[in-house]
Amino acid sequence: MAGTERLKVNLVQGENRVQTIARGKIEVPEPKPDVDKILSKEAAAKVRDVSILPDKVVVEGTLAVQLMYVAFEPDQSVHSMHGDINFTAYVDVEGAEPGNDYVVEITVEDVSLTPSKDDPRKFDVAAVLMVFVKITEVDELEILTSTPAGNVALETQDITVEHMIGDKATKQVIVSDRFEVPEEKPDAEKILSTKAEVEITDKRVLSGKVIVDGEVRLQVLYVAMKPEQTVHDLHHTIKFSDFVEVPDAQPGMNVHVRAVVESADVELLVDPKLSADVIVKLIVFVSETRVIEDVPTKLKNEEGFEKKRLKVDREIGSGETQVVLRETAAIPAEKPDIMKVLDARVDKTEVTETNILKEKVLVRGYVEVQVIYVSTKPGQDVHALHQRLNFRTFVVVPGAEKGMDVKVRVEPEFVNVEQVGADLHTEVVLKVRAAVADIYQMTVYVPSAVVEPTAAPCEPVYYTVKAGDTLYNIGAAHGVSVEAILAANPQITNPDVLDIGQVIEIPCPAMG
Repeated sequence: MAGTERLKVNLVQGENRVQTIARGKIEVPEPKPDVDKILSKEAAAKVRDVSILPDKVVVEGTLAVQLMYVAFEPDQSVHSMHGDINFTAYVDVEGAEPGNDYVVEITVEDVSLTPSKDDPRKFDVAAVLMVFVKITEVDELEILTSTPAGNVALETQDITVEHMIGDKATKQVIVSDRFEVPEEKPDAEKILSTKAEVEITDKRVLSGKVIVDGEVRLQVLYVAMKPEQTVHDLHHTIKFSDFVEVPDAQPGMNVHVRAVVESADVELLVDPKLSADVIVKLIVFVSETRVIEDVPTKLKNEEGFEKKRLKVDREIGSGETQVVLRETAAIPAEKPDIMKVLDARVDKTEVTETNILKEKVLVRGYVEVQVIYVSTKPGQDVHALHQRLNFRTFVVVPGAEKGMDVKVRVEPEFVNVEQVGADLHTEVVLKVRAAVADIYQMTVYVPSAVVEPTAAPCEPVYYTVKAGDTLYNIGAAHGVSVEAILAANPQITNPDVLDIGQVIEIPCPAMG
């Protein structure tokens, strides 16, 4: 008899990538001076919503553009500004169906800015984006794992699959916080808009559940409580930890978590504090790696089986490296001089480019360090400034090749800022981790038809009538009806009269 194994796998239904252009306008905010010369421009794209239609995926996203520029003022001070542009991309993916799961990645390949002819404070933006979509669906299969008796395997293969534990698990969590407007920002009078992004920072499997740690990053646009009522924005990060129940999960299993912001709301309180409530949907897959040896992939006689080609994601490998960044820079012209550094922390990390070469991943990005300090002004006010440090490194990943998928994670391990004369010397240590995956295709056999085994009829039993017995009591004790007993015993002419010592046949309960 041939051996089979029942597997639940997350199959890749299809994937595709398309190039699209995001167009829009950004404007210099009212408190900022006019632009004389752009020093640098950076853009990053984030997914806002994904809709899956038959054979098509609609991706809605936001392009965030950041500019560093020289002001059109006598002192030629340096300023920064940012603006957002919404876009929609349509990706044809054969096999996509509503309800499928998905992976969406957006890469900014190029961005250009052109001053508007009507208003020098406005810029026309055109960005070239590469949108990648992968559609997956969990399927349960009975796979032939050994050669059927009397048959011959012409080809066999060792296969590695991720067997899904249970079903996809989801949970909505509410991430809330109360916080103040940063010291360097004016107080808020009215909230104009709120944007939120969520990132999973850690995940681990316990018995029957998955613990998920993450961060919600808020961007709040507001009207300042000042006579001129200028518009400002602030950023705030809320850390959270929650769990999702997966009944059969056990420590050591693999876990994949995706998080989606479903709504974000920030309200004004009276302190002057702000209150944030963000609803995050967690989507969890737990699996265990199974390696099955000598699986028949080509049989001499294929009768009773059919071939099935499977496409699944497979991690090729991962690696990590450490990056040390050091930079000494002057205080920005618009900021007062420093008397004493109070605190420093990495406020933001961003990967701007990844490129896979033979067995290594090249990574470019930057970190922003927030420095809180006491100024040399007479009142010794506390101020804040940001320093941006760029980095470029590579991570060795055996087996990595061009065209594979890569995910990079950057974690700050150490940050220190010291005053050196009138300048600041910043040192940051980063841990950069890269994981490379590829689609693994395999051919297996599955039974062409599932035949339910026919239950063998059970043997009847014979019962000797005792004093006080009735057909009803006898039938109830054996799980059969009075009608079934009478049908099996035609010699009983009166069901109300039984003779002590009489032997009657009790039919099989399944038959009765």
